[in-house]
Amino acid sequence: MSISESIKNFIKWIQAFDNRILQNEYDVETKFVLPMFQYLGYPDKCRQSKYPLKRSNSEISEKKLEIALIYFATDNLIKQNADTSLIIVICLEPHTTNFQQAIEQAKFYSKYLNPILFLITNGYHINVFKHHHYHTEESTFDININLLINHDVGSDFYNKLSFDSLKNFDKNVNKVSRYTKINLLEKSIKYHSNLNANLATTDFQPSINQEGNHLIVVKSKVLIECNLPKAFSDGNCNIQFSSLILRGLKINLNHKYILGKLTTGLNTQPHWGCRQFIKQLDNNIFEIFLGQTTIILSELETLELCFCIDIVCREYKNSIIDFETTLETWKFEFVDIFGIRGFHLFSVDSKLWDLMQRFANKFNYAQGKSEWHLFHQEDISIRVSRGIRDRAFIFPKNDADITHIIYEINDTHLQFLERGDTSWRQEIGPLGIWTAKYTKQWLLEKYIPKVLDYYSQQFKLSKEELLKSLEKYQCELTPIEKINDIKELIPYLHDIQSWLNIYFENIATSVLHAYYRAFTDLVRNTDSSVTGIDYITGNLRRVEWGNAPEKFSHNSIDWTNWNFKDAINCLDRQIARLNTCEYENSLKADLITRTFIWIIENGKICFSQAQLNAAKQALLPLWEQTRFEMRHVSPNR
Repeated sequence: MSISESIKNFIKWIQAFDNRILQNEYDVETKFVLPMFQYLGYPDKCRQSKYPLKRSNSEISEKKLEIALIYFATDNLIKQNADTSLIIVICLEPHTTNFQQAIEQAKFYSKYLNPILFLITNGYHINVFKHHHYHTEESTFDININLLINHDVGSDFYNKLSFDSLKNFDKNVNKVSRYTKINLLEKSIKYHSNLNANLATTDFQPSINQEGNHLIVVKSKVLIECNLPKAFSDGNCNIQFSSLILRGLKINLNHKYILGKLTTGLNTQPHWGCRQFIKQLDNNIFEIFLGQTTIILSELETLELCFCIDIVCREYKNSIIDFETTLETWKFEFVDIFGIRGFHLFSVDSKLWDLMQRFANKFNYAQGKSEWHLFHQEDISIRVSRGIRDRAFIFPKNDADITHIIYEINDTHLQFLERGDTSWRQEIGPLGIWTAKYTKQWLLEKYIPKVLDYYSQQFKLSKEELLKSLEKYQCELTPIEKINDIKELIPYLHDIQSWLNIYFENIATSVLHAYYRAFTDLVRNTDSSVTGIDYITGNLRRVEWGNAPEKFSHNSIDWTNWNFKDAINCLDRQIARLNTCEYENSLKADLITRTFIWIIENGKICFSQAQLNAAKQALLPLWEQTRFEMRHVSPNR
């Protein structure tokens, strides 16, 4: 059917439509909107009646959070998202004359779904707006449906709203065009001498200043003011721009967004695809997602933004890493219970916890001077304290007959961080504030045995019964620097593989160079009879296919006769390739890591101490990055 025939059928349907049959909002949807969009060429499978969105905007009530229809460019449910959305349709009661509330609702949803158009109708009148991500929406149609009977009006309506017209619309082209106009406007204004002097003074003066946990990083186009996190208290930051168009815009980002979006891909170029908040639109144009705000920046502005973020996020990460390392909390699960933050050390029978707390209350530091009078009276927790110096705060989390022992991060820890220097570390230790590791050791080796001995005769307790549920967890991993058995590398490699498996962005090759090289050398002299050669070569073929799929047609390579030597040759090619690349796809790094794991788990490997040492040295920084991101970044994505 030609376009002209489609338009004729559409107009013919409009002519025959009698809106007096519309009695309510449901009729508007089913008897008017659905047939109209069928005549506009939209497949039913490209439509959703509901779409999951966060209902966090206090200005939009629950009643108003109703979308009648959303049309997408694809019938694939998985791909029906903001990238493929075409038009939002809101249906009103037939006699409604106030469209403003529905327009505000459509604008709210457009922030998330990013449609090309949104349409509001009561079956008598139609309002159509073109959605712009960076400026006010544009009214396209504001007409009574009877006017669509006119051939010219009906044809114009059809051509602008039909499925064929919208499905191939490139949203990025519109964004780039919008940015080009803004850029030309700014350049034109700067060209005028009477304005140029004033505009020249708008750039920020570059500087880096830090006082305590307050950090300000400034480049000529970007300023970031950040409150760094203290211990596990939340930080935040404020971003400003000096450009004529963005001047006055202040973007506030919270702790969750900084960790979940900004701290990955540090020290990488914007066009590498390593940063989650950046999308390249053109050679020198980038779309930037900062919280609920989306802006378009030039290459210079984007580079300066990345520079400032790198400095801020490096300090942000260091603040968290320093605290965890000093208090030896990395090996324990972080918990937040009713605003109490801490780390789960182990679990005990609830009856044993009751005795532990009873002992602490009896041996209050103010009621005696024995070596065990070192507790401060508390309600439900145990506070190890001599009155003038607190050692540790131990909080219980009850779960049926089990009590989980929590090492609490208290204001006592935070008051040392208020100093704004590094002297607080000197307060940590057996004679000062206890670390999580020391606290667990003291509880298991000294306190609990003392409590059991003290009450065993009085209550005729069965120590075995009380201790049977004591969870001491699995044996700790051998520190990387102390590993001498190649098998002890496997848990660390599994951690890295798990991280790579959920990683979305590309990874700078500088992070992987030493890792690929050292582990390839480590497994190079593996017995060729290693089991699972099909698994090894299968992983590596997927890597090679991703590198150059045109070279790996089924007729150009014998897929069945790869052996271990071929696998090593493939790994060597990946090392050589990384020397010519700036970034690596995380899936390839995942597949190569799976290969290393399999070879070490199943192969007989002949290696030297130098090869093992090189592997450990390369593994450590990558695993530490993995540990931080799995603990602090992934939960906040």
